[in-house]
Amino acid sequence: EGVLERVGRSGVEILIEQELMFLGQVYAGIVDLSGVDMTSTTALSPIVEAVNGKLTTDYTQMLLRALQLLELDAIERCFLLMKFLYPLGAIQAAAFNIKSESRSNLARGLEILDNTVDISCKRSLIDILEQHSYEEKLSSLSEIVVYKLMAPSERLRHLLDLRHFLSDWALACCLQMARAARWGLTAEQTLVCLRHPTGFVREAALAYLRMASQRALVELLPNLRSDPDPLVAAQVEQMIVEFGIG
Repeated sequence: EGVLERVGRSGVEILIEQELMFLGQVYAGIVDLSGVDMTSTTALSPIVEAVNGKLTTDYTQMLLRALQLLELDAIERCFLLMKFLYPLGAIQAAAFNIKSESRSNLARGLEILDNTVDISCKRSLIDILEQHSYEEKLSSLSEIVVYKLMAPSERLRHLLDLRHFLSDWALACCLQMARAARWGLTAEQTLVCLRHPTGFVREAALAYLRMASQRALVELLPNLRSDPDPLVAAQVEQMIVEFGIG
């Protein structure tokens, strides 16, 4: 009740709509990055594997899975927010049934939600919970998010521009996929990730920079020796030895 008093009903509804806007970005990422065509890249890393003419590296699948986890987190936050507006039991019952693998339970959960919720974006929320394809989910958010088809490399850079909304793991997966596919990132995106508070994100940024610009990497390595993460520090020392930096 305290939260509702501070932000008001309209404030909670805005937060739910913002979660749906974020979901639109997640779905756009999944749609544009799924099954990347091999012809969209050049000089591919040996790590990349060709299967039926598609880029199907572990990094691609890792990123898609990371985006799917972001979807689950955003939906969970929507249900938490709805608990501020509607009876707790009804929202919990809807969430429980919707998470079920049973189609009948899913239908029951959606019915509960439909009968309980009256927010302006209710239709969009119900549509994305009906377990449609990602393309259909994205289409259901058309009144909230304007989708523009992007080349995979452009979509990845767009996701990195939204890095403050991504999980650390999703951010690291973006960097690893950019490295494996040899896609260019902006200098700002790379440098910000090198300063990220999470070690494995910095580690992924180092690996990307090694592929993208060894000259820039050599200039930066001496300043990275004091990294607080032992794994990253060891990676830096290994690169310093490899490049013969004094």
